[in-house]
Amino acid sequence: MEKRYAALRTIGTIYKVLGIAVAAITLLLIIGICLFTFLGGMGGVAMSRGADEAALGLFGTLLGSILVTLFSGIVMIIYGGSIALTLYAMGEGIYLMLALEENTRMMVMALQGRSG
Repeated sequence: MEKRYAALRTIGTIYKVLGIAVAAITLLLIIGICLFTFLGGMGGVAMSRGADEAALGLFGTLLGSILVTLFSGIVMIIYGGSIALTLYAMGEGIYLMLALEENTRMMVMALQGRSG
């Protein structure tokens, strides 16, 4: 039986590849943002040794740096992960519809006594 709807198969594959690419980029961005935020906070701690530490507040300390890193990482995981999952699910949904059409066509042909 021939494969029909080549354009839909291509679109489904593109969506799946985009989903995987967005997931990989999200992971790289999470690592980069966490490193940048954490190292930036460490620089604030090093600068505070000569200045008044109370003026810097919570976000000038190591604890503040860790909290900001944790918060930004969680936000990126939720946002990027949901986009990646949605793109991949769209590709799988297209493949599901194609498989449904294929199975329905085979069933009709079998009921009519034709082979494919």
